[in-house]
Amino acid sequence: MIIDCHVHAGKIGEHYPEWWVKELYRVWGGVDQWTGGKKDLSVGERLVAQMDAHGIDKMCIMTSDHRRVYGRVKGPYTPNEFLLEVREAAPDRFALTCCVDPLRDVYEATLEVERCIRDEGYDACKIYPSYDHFDPRDERLFPLYEKFIELDIAVQIHMGWTPCMNAPMKYQYPHLLDDVALRYPEMKMVVCHLGWPWVDECMALIAKYDNIHADLAYWGWFTPEENLKVIERFGRLCGFDKLLFGSEN
Repeated sequence: MIIDCHVHAGKIGEHYPEWWVKELYRVWGGVDQWTGGKKDLSVGERLVAQMDAHGIDKMCIMTSDHRRVYGRVKGPYTPNEFLLEVREAAPDRFALTCCVDPLRDVYEATLEVERCIRDEGYDACKIYPSYDHFDPRDERLFPLYEKFIELDIAVQIHMGWTPCMNAPMKYQYPHLLDDVALRYPEMKMVVCHLGWPWVDECMALIAKYDNIHADLAYWGWFTPEENLKVIERFGRLCGFDKLLFGSEN
């Protein structure tokens, strides 16, 4: 089975402002790279068509919540409930990753994660330190981490660079997760994007902790030769079983 573990589900203009998507993808081939040029289909239909075209058996789809950091300007926000609508297109082919912005209200965030996992059958949670302007070592997040452990789910964490200007680089370094993993070694983490461009730093982190993995989302824009070189080096240091495929669709 081939699984794409990193796919963003949402509508441009409704969940993702068009200016924001253009900013995000201006160095990655433009907005059509995100939609696959299939703007006339529903999100679920588009993703199923892309899976069929590329031999993908299942997708892990995720939401995002960046409202707080954009203030009065409408920022990107996809409600977690929207994934239930997307899943209707092919219930057996989607796994669901909810998202919370912990600093909106960490207590409400823990309740939302529990609701999604226990009541709606979601599979994981995603947090975005750089997009939502927080240090993952912040003690205010500890109740959320403890909820992940209680629910026995993985947390996907955006680490690494993004073209978005309102995403401070000081929160993008993979080594920020070292203190988190030291305090919560049982918490299952997936470091998104292999922490690019801090790839060696990310590999050192993953090699150190049993419960930290990484995905290769965004790496489809690099050359096959570069991907192969990195994958081989990752496998020798960390083990191939700790590297996941993700498209960043």
